[in-house]
Order: sequence, then structure tokens, then C-alpha cells
Amino acid sequence: MRNTILIVVLLGSYGLSAQLKGKITYRLEIIKDSIEQPFENKENTDAQNEVFALMHESQPVEGYLIFNDSIAIYNVEPKIDIPGWNNGSDGLIITPSNVNLSWMMAGGSTTYYNDWSRDYSITQNAIMAPAKRVIQKPKEWTITEESKVIDGYTCYAATIDKRNDKKVKAWFTPEIPVKHGPRGFNGLPGLIMEIEDVINLWTIVEMDFDNPEADEIIEPIEGELITQEEYVKFSGNPFGDN
Repeated sequence: MRNTILIVVLLGSYGLSAQLKGKITYRLEIIKDSIEQPFENKENTDAQNEVFALMHESQPVEGYLIFNDSIAIYNVEPKIDIPGWNNGSDGLIITPSNVNLSWMMAGGSTTYYNDWSRDYSITQNAIMAPAKRVIQKPKEWTITEESKVIDGYTCYAATIDKRNDKKVKAWFTPEIPVKHGPRGFNGLPGLIMEIEDVINLWTIVEMDFDNPEADEIIEPIEGELITQEEYVKFSGNPFGDN
């Protein structure tokens, strides 16, 4: 079965001869049904209850992937009221002032850029001035035997291991043979159509293959270029998420 999937993926990559380009709108929402209610567990700390409250108060947001065959750039819809950040001696401190947790999970103010013609992938993070451009390591996907149809496209599941034995599951379609996806999730032999990331769900809400924004994708050049390890040291983020 695994060989059959790989053959279909390879055939799909030749299905479209014209250059692929356009704009994909993704919707990110936190799935609240399985999340504990704040103050439901008397053993939780105030900080834990605050996080649960933020999850339940979160609202869906949209992110935008502008792409061509090899290059893509991704940003989340603008947000004026963003949380405060303090990179103090005790590490990164977030001031949760009117925080929409979905906006942060979707990528926040970070820009995600990749160019597969030169195996180059970065994030540009300007939350803590000065801006930094962080080199991203390739994703280590495992393509599974699962398949389903999303918006008329045959999709296959691929997974990445996370901390605490969790997995990210992405559904990609070789019928749109580009290696792009939202928030730095990329590298599969087909456009990522959906992502299940523990409590976060990404879905495509619009596909515009004629969008003129794809005619000129500008690479972010502002900020020092550093590795992920250097970014973790700079930000005080123990998880290294960008």
C-alpha cells in the first residue's frame, strides 16, 4: 500500500504542466471540546487556569500563503492589539493583554518564507527588536497510508513527532504539486490542505490561483540571519518555536 501511495504522489506531481501560483487562505481555530474548563480542576494553578481561559476565549483567525512553484511566503492577518513581550533575566515573559491565542498559534507577527530552488527556509520575527531571521531545519515527515478527499482533492496523511508523544498530522494533495503549507509546515510532495496539531485545526477556506500577489513574492531581508539554536538562546524560549 505504501508503494502505491508513493506512485500516486509521483504521478500527481506531473499532473499540472503550467506554473502553479496563487494565494491560499487558511483558517486556524482551537478545538475547544476536548479542552478542560478553567477552574474545573481544583489542583490547577492560577497560571494553568489562565491558559485554559485563553484557549476557550480564542477566536478563529486567517493566515495567507502566497506562492509559486518554488517560493512561498506566509503571514497571519494583521492584529493591532498584540501581547506585550519582555525578554528578561528569567526568560521570555508574555503579558496576556486581550490575547487571542489562535492568532499567536497561527503565527502571530512572524513571517514564514521558503525557496525550494535553493533549499532555503526562514522565519522573520520582529516581536523582540531588533528583528531576526531564523534559519529553519527541514521537516521530517512520515507519509502514512491514510487518505481522504478534501474539497475534491485526494489527500494523504503525513505526520511529525512532537513533544510528549504528540503528533502533527498534515493532509496534502499531490494534485497540487507544490511543497508549501501554513506556518512553516512544508516539504511534502503536495500542497498541505489541512493540519491537525493537537488542539489546533488548520483548514483551507479559499484557493485563488489567479491572485496577482503571487507574481512578485519579496524575500524578507531585514534582521540578522541566525540559527534556531541561536534564536532560542536569544529569546529565552525553551521550546524553540518560531
